[in-house]
Amino acid sequence: MSWQDILKVPKDAGIVAWEESARHNEHAALVSVVNHHQHSRLAMLFGPEGGLTENEIQDLSHHDFLSAGLGPRILRAETAPLYALSAVSLLCELV
Repeated sequence: MSWQDILKVPKDAGIVAWEESARHNEHAALVSVVNHHQHSRLAMLFGPEGGLTENEIQDLSHHDFLSAGLGPRILRAETAPLYALSAVSLLCELV
């Protein structure tokens, strides 16, 4: 997908996993969005190894993506989506 396609993806809520969120003590955005939009279209974006730039995060926030940390650890680009999907599954199905 192109960057412009990502920004315009149809969604009711959007999350961008960003390690800087965790560093700034954010710890509830993912839980809040999932709990509020359980039966909605949730778009989740994960950056490459090395992360997204602050400009990319700002661009995403202007397109209704909320930056969220996935906890205190830095996850690899290929494992972060599985980790987040597991958290979403837990919140939607077991809580």
